[in-house]
Amino acid sequence: MRKLSAKQISASVFSALLLVCSGALAADGADAGPWAAGGNSRARLLAAGPLQAGLYVAGLEIELKGSAHTYWRNPGDAGVPPRLTTEGSRNVKSAVLRFPAPQRLDENGLMVFGYRSNLVLPLDVTPQDAKAPVHLVLHFTYAACEKICVPAELSGTLDLKPDAAISGAAARLEDARRRLPLKTDAKLLGVTAEAQGPKDKPVWHMALQAPARDLFVEGPSGWFFETKPAGGAFDITAAERPKDWTGPVPVTLTVTGTKDYELGFDLPLP
Repeated sequence: MRKLSAKQISASVFSALLLVCSGALAADGADAGPWAAGGNSRARLLAAGPLQAGLYVAGLEIELKGSAHTYWRNPGDAGVPPRLTTEGSRNVKSAVLRFPAPQRLDENGLMVFGYRSNLVLPLDVTPQDAKAPVHLVLHFTYAACEKICVPAELSGTLDLKPDAAISGAAARLEDARRRLPLKTDAKLLGVTAEAQGPKDKPVWHMALQAPARDLFVEGPSGWFFETKPAGGAFDITAAERPKDWTGPVPVTLTVTGTKDYELGFDLPLP
């Protein structure tokens, strides 16, 4: 089992504050909803306006206080990943929350993945019927951690209309989308991986032709990977794995450098 950090223990103690720190909002054609304040942070909804190329661009803005940090979708050795639900929405085919590449952060000796600066997480909303309005119901939970880890939540609604005016938040949302890792494939980055034993805790030596500053690996349920630089390449260790897994392991790689990339890759078992 992965370790719980002191901050995670603090999070359980402070979980009773969750509803107090949360704020409900409703945005109907507005570019930004009101802030919902948490102990170490605050968050709000953003909307860009009209339907564009078959989807609505919305977003979640998080402001962090002091030296607080929040987590990536994979928090690393410890931490609480952000969660978004849209239950109760109408005319929504999908709502995909997008994340910029994270940083490695030392949390009491544990390595976590996340952000120390304010950020906007784009939310791509695809309607079932492009000609009809969307009523989006969102519930977003996350944690902002400094000396203690304080959970927070943001609940609200957005009514999105095909003919809405472009909002004042559109430029900020577009800038946030430009900061997302570029989707690519392993061939374009020249990714190779050599599998090594033992079978119960395999290690891969991964090389990339494109210059890379860091590498983050996400796998299927039951898999947890650790990575470290190795002479211009990276060593990937399966810290946890399902015992009965056979065949290649499909993973998502996030590569950071001059440009950030996201791609799928199949790790061969030794």
